[in-house]
Order: sequence, then structure tokens, then C-alpha cells
Amino acid sequence: MVKILRIALPVVVVVGIVFFLIRFTPGKKGALEIDAIPGAVVYINGEKMGQTPYQDESVFPGDLDLRLEPQGIVGAIAWERRLTITPNTRVVIRKQFAASSDEEFSQILYWEKTGAKKKAGLVLTSVPGGVSVSVDDQMRGFAPVNLEDIGSGEHKLVLTHPGYKSEEILVRTLTDYRLVVEVKLAASGEIAREVEEEAQVEEAVVKILIKDTPTGWLRVRDKASTAGGEVGRVEPGEEYELLDEDNGWYKIEYEQGEQGWISGQYATK
Repeated sequence: MVKILRIALPVVVVVGIVFFLIRFTPGKKGALEIDAIPGAVVYINGEKMGQTPYQDESVFPGDLDLRLEPQGIVGAIAWERRLTITPNTRVVIRKQFAASSDEEFSQILYWEKTGAKKKAGLVLTSVPGGVSVSVDDQMRGFAPVNLEDIGSGEHKLVLTHPGYKSEEILVRTLTDYRLVVEVKLAASGEIAREVEEEAQVEEAVVKILIKDTPTGWLRVRDKASTAGGEVGRVEPGEEYELLDEDNGWYKIEYEQGEQGWISGQYATK
């Protein structure tokens, strides 16, 4: 028996939905399906075989070296992988290229015969590791996961990880076989942007500490000068965000919505 999957590639991969449909073909050879975004030239064992989408229903069992050379993306590099083709099974590959390898997505699916006549298994590995795996809207753990029996039929897999684009996959499993799913998620860049923004905010915030004064308090004036009128008072040990600086005077918000100047003689950054 041979299992076949059909892939539908989304135009925008935020949550990708892929459909895999198994059918059976005669003979003892295997099958190979490859799709890519954008298109790619397919090389097998160093020989140019055509372009994606690529499909071969009669592949001799054994190891083969696959190389995909992307087209249409500046900076994208070729993707290589050694595959093992077994009789009566199908290998399905889905690859999304990008200018940065961190933003690339890939998916490899194939079946392994288990001999468990009443069980339909699932093995899922991921890059990065620790991807959250949900099967049919039920949390089943973090990759790598090895589920001995999820039941034959269609199942929905949802893969999520902080800082990476989520993926949703619809698959069909069979008793007597284990479906193996190898996934590389594409980085979303959200965490990196958040860290960068937080660093910028922290770098921009400078605080002023009020030091001890002879009077036990410090005047806040309406301008950066001893000639400025008193608009408030602050006490030693208190901290305020530095808003501006002028010739040894610091501008602070001493009360909500109220700003003024204090002498740098009795304050420190």
C-alpha cells in the first residue's frame, strides 16, 4: 500500500493550512511530492529533474540526495536534504524560502510501517525544539512528541512557539502506520522587536535622585534659575524621571501633570 498526501500552499503563511490525502498505488516503489514558495529547481542525486511543483509516482527505494534551488528571492540559499524512500510509501515536502534562513519554513512528511494493526501513530519533531503541539484542539505536549495511537482518519495539527509563525496542518493517519512530521517554523521577529523596543525605552529613561538638603526638602521652580518662582517641593530619597537639563538644572514631573526645575546641586542622575 502507498500513502499519498496533497499539499495546498497558502499565499501568506501566518497560519498555513495544508491538506494531506492518502491513497494507494500498486507496485513496490515509492512516491515523492515537492512544492515550494516561490518555485524552485529540483535536483536529485545531482541531476536536474525539473521545477516545483514536482511529483514522481515511481521512485526506486533507497537513499537519495535532494537539492532545491529557489528562484525569485534575492539572498535565498539552496536547501539540501537526504531522503529515504521506502516501498509503497510517499514522502511529501513543503518548503517556503526567504532571504533569511530564520524566516524559512519547511515541512517533511512520510509514513513508517509499524505492524500495529489497530493503531495509527504520529511522531513530530520541530525546529526550534519545544514547539507546542495540539491535535484536534487538544494539547498533546511539546515537540518532539511520539503518540502511539491518535486514531485513523483526518486530524488537525496546530504548532505554535513564541517568536515563530504558527502552522495549522490537516493530516490523515492510517492504522498499521506511523505518520512522521518534521517541521521547521519561520521566525516572526516579534520577540526580537519587543526586546529592541524595551531596550530603547530603558535606555531613554534617566531618573533623578533627590539628595539630602539643609531644609529637608527641595524647591521646584517654574524655570531653570533661582529667580524662578516656587511651584512645588520634593523630598530627599525620591526619584523622578529626567525630562530636560539646562545648565545644572533638571526638569522633572514632580506631580502628575505638573513639571518644574530643580537645582542639580541637590540631585543626582
